[in-house]
Amino acid sequence: MNEQKFTGKADNYDKYRPSYPDSLLEWLYNNTCALNVADIGAGTGKFTACLTKKPWNITAVEPNSDMLEKLRHNLPGITVVQASAENTGLAAASFGLITVAQAFHWFDKERFRTECRRLLKKDGKLAIIWNERSKTGMSAERDAVCMKYCGAFHSGHVFTGDSRFDGDGDSFLRNEFFTELEYFSEMYHVPMTKEAFIGDILSRSYALSESDECFNNFMAELEAVFEKYQKGGLVTAEYKTTCYLGSI
Repeated sequence: MNEQKFTGKADNYDKYRPSYPDSLLEWLYNNTCALNVADIGAGTGKFTACLTKKPWNITAVEPNSDMLEKLRHNLPGITVVQASAENTGLAAASFGLITVAQAFHWFDKERFRTECRRLLKKDGKLAIIWNERSKTGMSAERDAVCMKYCGAFHSGHVFTGDSRFDGDGDSFLRNEFFTELEYFSEMYHVPMTKEAFIGDILSRSYALSESDECFNNFMAELEAVFEKYQKGGLVTAEYKTTCYLGSI
């Protein structure tokens, strides 16, 4: 796993990344029989907090120290483990559900699948979840600015670390990774102030930092995109929330 990608970004990630729709939690709860859930690659606990809405026993796993500090502060009642996705150190056959929100593309896919098979109980399931940002209108103009300034920019969740997985993640998950699969998809609209719009971008792994030479120009062009689309001081960011739930 790329464990240091978000060092220094925990504050922005925690404040400005969107949550997930309640309908996803209802769908997961109704389609699993889990008592114990492991949320792996939990970050600052954005999705872990959603899991607390249901009566699951939750263990959160996160390798990055900055993110972990926020996670522990945000969810003091949750069991938190500092470990990689591929080597969690958790007990075998202990979980009816494993969740991964906004993180699977950073994992070593085969090692993670092996670890999930070790952790899951018989008939246990893995849920891979993303908030995919729209690629039209305001989102397209925002992405154009990021592409101009951020050398590591990518507009979707390419499966980094192994060229075999770059590109069509949907096809890989449906045809190679899971043995059985159920799928959830829903549009999710998030109103954002200028602060949240900028903060969300700065929370991304590829975003420039204040020490970068072009940072001020980067900020100015992002603010111009916001001003073009804002109404009453807000823009609406459009996401497509997806979940791949199945056996491995």
